Amino acid sequence: MKKKMKLQTKLTILIIIVVFISISIITFFVASWMNKNIESTAKTNVMNVAEIVANSKPVIDALNKKDPNKEINPYINKQLKNLSEIEYIIVVDNDGVRYSHPDEQKIGEKFVGGDENRVVKEGDRYFSEATGTLGKSLRAFSPIYDTESKEEIGFVCVGTLLQSIGQTKHTAILYIILTSLGAFTIGVIGAFLLAKNIKNSLLGLEPDEITRLYNEKMGILDAMYEGLIAIDDRGKITIINDSALNILHYGNQVDKNQIIGSNIEDFFPTTRLLTVLETGEGEFEKEQRINNTVIMTNRIPIKDKDKIVGAIATFRDKTELTKLAEELTGVKKMAWSLRAQNHEFMNKLHTITGLIQLEEYDEAIQFISDVAKSRNKISGILTKNIKDSYLSAILFSKYNKAEENRVKFKIDENSSITSLPQFMTSEEIVSIIGNLIENSLDAVSNDGDGQIYIKIEQQSEFLKIYLKDNGPGIKKEYRDKIYDQGFTTKEGDRGHGMSIVKEIVDQANGTIKLKVDKGVIWDINIPMLRSE
Repeated sequence: MKKKMKLQTKLTILIIIVVFISISIITFFVASWMNKNIESTAKTNVMNVAEIVANSKPVIDALNKKDPNKEINPYINKQLKNLSEIEYIIVVDNDGVRYSHPDEQKIGEKFVGGDENRVVKEGDRYFSEATGTLGKSLRAFSPIYDTESKEEIGFVCVGTLLQSIGQTKHTAILYIILTSLGAFTIGVIGAFLLAKNIKNSLLGLEPDEITRLYNEKMGILDAMYEGLIAIDDRGKITIINDSALNILHYGNQVDKNQIIGSNIEDFFPTTRLLTVLETGEGEFEKEQRINNTVIMTNRIPIKDKDKIVGAIATFRDKTELTKLAEELTGVKKMAWSLRAQNHEFMNKLHTITGLIQLEEYDEAIQFISDVAKSRNKISGILTKNIKDSYLSAILFSKYNKAEENRVKFKIDENSSITSLPQFMTSEEIVSIIGNLIENSLDAVSNDGDGQIYIKIEQQSEFLKIYLKDNGPGIKKEYRDKIYDQGFTTKEGDRGHGMSIVKEIVDQANGTIKLKVDKGVIWDINIPMLRSE
């Protein structure tokens, strides 16, 4: 089996090729520009020197007299000492006789090259390439004019050998090549380091491994029974699985790929993931309503070191959790209820036994009759007026517990409920009633003087819950804290009941009022109809 090339090797080779091509192109254009620039500079230099010499007064005066004192050549040699890039300066009269030359033996001889006709006949300034006594060179010609008669009396030929220009070009190209090699070496090192950094950022994984892990991750997410949603630091959805869409009743209405990248609030307006993103604090086992579905959710921030880069939520339909809880706790509740009833009736049997032993037969019969009436009355209210079986069960259970604790628990005989408020579940109403009664049972005395009164009334617009006890009430300094998660004045893991009640009532758009008047009075109103 052919071994695949590693990602780091691929990246290194690719970057090296790109760097090589880029540097080669740059080197080519820079070298071309440098060659042209060297030629242009050389032409400019020789022409400037030619014009300076042609306008030099000592040269003009000496040339007018045919230089009897041989002054021109020493003057030219003196100028050449300061001109490193100029090979020769030749001053010639109109007859073509040289008056200066690097080789003094050539002075007085005819000018060689054949390219001087334009400057002699037409007086032009120009460049040419010709082979003279010193070799092939770049020449600049400039006419010499008499200052008085303004007539041409000769010309100046300034030249630099093409071999010197070529050497300058070769030096420049060599410098460019060495610079390019240095840049290429740096590029190769950079390619290796960059490829290594990319590989490390990918945790050393190859592309096929990343693809496999991605497919596995998506398979795991879609196989999860819990819903899962993740967002980035801008509130954009990055991950959502099929279970989340099904739990929130989107199903096949939207494509999962369409949701990814959208704002979380566009699809889930009541989400608290943005709050978690802002605060950086997780929320666990929270009840929430989204798209008319009650869910139990956990929300935590996603952190990169100390920076919050996103948030993630997992959740399940509370209905499913309730079914599981009912299966797990049904037997326990039944046993507790039987124990409470058994304890209660044992006390009543002991009373009846005592009355019979004292031969108080009429009292015994009356006691039995009163107990039967009391049980029938509470049973009648719960079975006839309270149509929700869950609510009837919790009320009956709390009634038995109150009797066991010697607390008078009265359920108003006008209490009535045939249907729950829109979108509210039986578990939510049971949670409200159960927590309120449990708090009252903890507050009132169990010496026979404790009293609890409750009325549940379904009206056309509201479900009203009224509960009153004769306990010590709630201190002023605690009244603003009773809805805080975990706040309690009792020992143990308490302080969750009233926060749950408040959260359920708020989600149902209801109101909850507390009044302290020889005990505690709770007045709760929940609208029967609710907009989504």
